[in-house]
Amino acid sequence: MQGSPKRGPYGDWSEEVVEHLDREFRKFRALKTLELGPELEIAICHALRRCLPGRAGICRGWVVDVAGDQQGDDIIIYDAARFPTLRALGGDLAIRERVPAEAVLAYIEVKHTLYAQAKVPDKNQGQSLVTACRQVAAVKQLKRAPVPLEMITPRIGLPDGSIKRRPGFPAIRNPWYAAVWALNVRVDRHLKHDPAEAVKQRIAEIRSAGTRGAHLPDVIAAGSVLTTPALRGERSMDPRPFIARDTKLVITNGMKALGAAVWHLSWAIDDMLLGEIPWRRVLAKQLQRAEDEHGSVRLDLTRPRRRI
Repeated sequence: MQGSPKRGPYGDWSEEVVEHLDREFRKFRALKTLELGPELEIAICHALRRCLPGRAGICRGWVVDVAGDQQGDDIIIYDAARFPTLRALGGDLAIRERVPAEAVLAYIEVKHTLYAQAKVPDKNQGQSLVTACRQVAAVKQLKRAPVPLEMITPRIGLPDGSIKRRPGFPAIRNPWYAAVWALNVRVDRHLKHDPAEAVKQRIAEIRSAGTRGAHLPDVIAAGSVLTTPALRGERSMDPRPFIARDTKLVITNGMKALGAAVWHLSWAIDDMLLGEIPWRRVLAKQLQRAEDEHGSVRLDLTRPRRRI
């Protein structure tokens, strides 16, 4: 009807979901005790459980790769349909656990207040944007076997080269996805009117210090500031779920940033296909350790049995 306001995809549904999530996160902002302990991480885990797909398990802890290296200590989203964790079955989010890299859908660094100042006080260094990006980069540098674009499901795929990379998307199906979420953002006084510019300056400094673009957070949601990867033309912006070689980081102010970040996380999870945990290697290691420590009895089943 002429003169009616423009509505987004699915009518008002998407806006209602973002509004609901934003109300949930606003409740946390009022609880200052959350800043000093794991309560904020646990509260966000509970909020996420109500809006992520059923296959997405949520826990707190470390991502560990097949070589035994581990990084991160905040929120991990993992494929619960294929990779149940030890403690999340009981729902005890107060206990941190280790999740194999191959099972990880996303990693989220959570801060009550993200400090995007040029000089961050020593007592707040753990909450700084620089520290958060360093922790994300460490997770993204863990090793896991890439899943090719041609894979449909583990061990079933199309011929090599039959699928072309989409513009603005990674060249594999299981890229790392990592985000930094914060209820509030603290910037220098002269940039209070433009916190997006403060975040932009800190990211530029992080890049200048040697952090690769691929190792930056795919999303930063802090207060009203949201950074997302996108293909950007002269007059348009086309968002993407992951940082890729042809995307740019777009930094926007005036957003319901955490609500939008949950949408972005859901998109990334929906687009991702994880690989397999190397079960043979895991079992072979355990068998070898048992043999080294206790010996074993070997029975050759390939030789014909003699009749008695």
